[in-house]
Amino acid sequence: MGLTTMHFTGRGTAAFRSRLHAVALALLLGATLLPAEAQVLDDVEARREGRNAIVTVRFAAPVQLVRTVSARDGNLAQVYYDVLATGDALNLVASERRVPLPRGGYLVLLTDEASGTAERSRKLVLRFSTATAFTARPGQGNRSIELVLANQAEALSPPAPAAAASAAAPTPVAPEPEARPLTDAERERSRVALAAARQLIEQGEHGQALERLDEVLALPPHEGRIDALELRATARWRQGDPEGARADYERYLALYPQGPGAARAREALLTLAPPVVEAAIQAGREPGRTAVTTTLAGSLALMYYGGQSKVRTQEFQDSPIGGLPQLVNDATLSGTDQRQLLSSVDVNWRRRDADSDLRLVLRDTKTNDLMRPEKSRNKLTALYVDYKLTTPGVQMRLGRQSPTGGGVMGRFDGVQAGYRFAPRWRVNAVAGAPTDALLDTKRRFWGVSVDADEIAKGFGGSLYWIQQTLDGQSDRRGLGAELRLLAGQFTALGSLDYDPQLKGWNIVSTQSTWQGADNTIVNVLYDRRATPMLMLGNALFFQNPVAQVQARTLYELLLTQSLPVLRQQVRSTTAFSTQAMVSVTHPVTAHWQAGADLRLTNVGALPPVADILPNGQPGTGNVWSMGAQLIGTNLYSARDTHVVLLTLLRGPTYHGELLSYNNASAVGEGWLLEPSLRLYQQSEDSGLRTRRWAPGLRASKRFLARWVAESELSMEFSKSQSANRNESSHRTFYYVGLRYDL
Repeated sequence: MGLTTMHFTGRGTAAFRSRLHAVALALLLGATLLPAEAQVLDDVEARREGRNAIVTVRFAAPVQLVRTVSARDGNLAQVYYDVLATGDALNLVASERRVPLPRGGYLVLLTDEASGTAERSRKLVLRFSTATAFTARPGQGNRSIELVLANQAEALSPPAPAAAASAAAPTPVAPEPEARPLTDAERERSRVALAAARQLIEQGEHGQALERLDEVLALPPHEGRIDALELRATARWRQGDPEGARADYERYLALYPQGPGAARAREALLTLAPPVVEAAIQAGREPGRTAVTTTLAGSLALMYYGGQSKVRTQEFQDSPIGGLPQLVNDATLSGTDQRQLLSSVDVNWRRRDADSDLRLVLRDTKTNDLMRPEKSRNKLTALYVDYKLTTPGVQMRLGRQSPTGGGVMGRFDGVQAGYRFAPRWRVNAVAGAPTDALLDTKRRFWGVSVDADEIAKGFGGSLYWIQQTLDGQSDRRGLGAELRLLAGQFTALGSLDYDPQLKGWNIVSTQSTWQGADNTIVNVLYDRRATPMLMLGNALFFQNPVAQVQARTLYELLLTQSLPVLRQQVRSTTAFSTQAMVSVTHPVTAHWQAGADLRLTNVGALPPVADILPNGQPGTGNVWSMGAQLIGTNLYSARDTHVVLLTLLRGPTYHGELLSYNNASAVGEGWLLEPSLRLYQQSEDSGLRTRRWAPGLRASKRFLARWVAESELSMEFSKSQSANRNESSHRTFYYVGLRYDL
């Protein structure tokens, strides 16, 4: 899409613009009264999956994976994604998370920032501690992306003490003697079978994987048997055969007590309650277990934002597409001088052993407005404790947190807990209060959900029920499902949310991704949702404009209108936004990828509502966008990426063209430079023609291992002309900052 935040000017669209402003103000629930600005990047977690490390990146809004770009040296990569429709205000200031290592340092450092091509387009810049091959895939639900780091599982495991290791394993026996050397054909057969088995396990084809692994184990003893035995245990466990998995893990430890997968086997046996451990307990010996490790990760940052603008004549600004995320970044500051000092703290303390995982998380941002001190604010985005017990499969999170599914749609203060009552089944409960204030009302909610990891091969999901109250009355009642299909290279996600009380669909959404072996990525999206979500509290923003006193609580509103009337009013004053997209990215050569996309956005009309909208409210109509991308990597170094984007936009009363270039280059020791350039022109039916060009440069420098200095300077030059208008403007935006990584 890409052009939803460009600025449009001219008399011909003034009426259209004012109508959209009115709709946006109402549809976003009076956003000026609800200054909740969540960062897009919410949390990062890592887990092991076979030999790979899986890094789950969670977001504060629904997202769509678009493409990945990786530098040749394997230390720098970028993952591009789009932010989908949401009523939450989002702060697009760059934020950073890291996956710490038990031995110190980090496995991957993730920086989330604008991609420079469009405001809804974002990217994760990945910096790996060592050269790492990876793939990206959609996560569970539509608020996460998973990074699959090849052969990095061992990096997440703490070193086990030698004493504990010897106590954990069965009595070691000598490896099987090699009866005869393998022929070259047999070694190739073993290699191919192992590779096929790994791929089949990832695809959920556990039965076929076991057949290929048996081929390896049937060969004379050789080095491939070590991997085959561990993979067979993994496949049996995922297939639902814990006894078989336990037998294979015990055999692995008996034959290879110091093997590369020994720590993983011991950890699995603790979860499977193996006889080896039980025997050790009965004999009075302490069974081996993973060493206790504690890690402290996060950052402390201080940023200064400044900007100046010069406009010769009045400039009108508008986004032609309502219902998309309300974004707070440099683009929203166009035409507004600013001096702001932003300080932030992001701390993640973690203690792990074989049986438990305890985390304490704090994220807070303080904004000091040096021009308007009364607008200074503090935003606590996360403060929670998370505790997991591996053996009984229990998890609890208490405090200020972001939703992880189950029908919860925004940040809240409360508790969520889950219990795994079967290998593939989990029941969850959640209760709390939304953190964003709704005038003077009091809101509470509770909900339950059931998750199934794999109902059928590659297919899982969850069902949920959620109830929210507003001043004691039912505000929202949600019945929904979140579904996931993983079939080899194809991933599909679906979300449904229906309110049986207000009798309307809040969300009908599906997105699918196919990623080929050559890194070709095809994305398809259809998303239709109520904007804002159907809730009784919306009636507080659609009160009769002639009333002398506007109600600030539901109690006050019910003094003049009945509950059925308010519910009908909510149904009548809720628009629906629809987004659809098809995109393809394909590698052309070793250094170039090409991509194309087609997108549609439409915000529906509102029917007439007596006293409030007597004439109704027209919709935006279909807004089409067609884009083409050319992506280059390692053109002059081992760590440079280039994105050239051409986007054509057509709305009901205008059409525009955007050409942009973005570069990211690692220069010297610790330097990352990101120059960019955007050229945009727009023509309206009224005869108004607008041209803009915007150069920019972002730079960061890492020094003394944990310190990062970064800055950005961007400028925008604009000129608008028509038969009776001639306007030019100039905008400058910059920030400088310093960050310390814990």
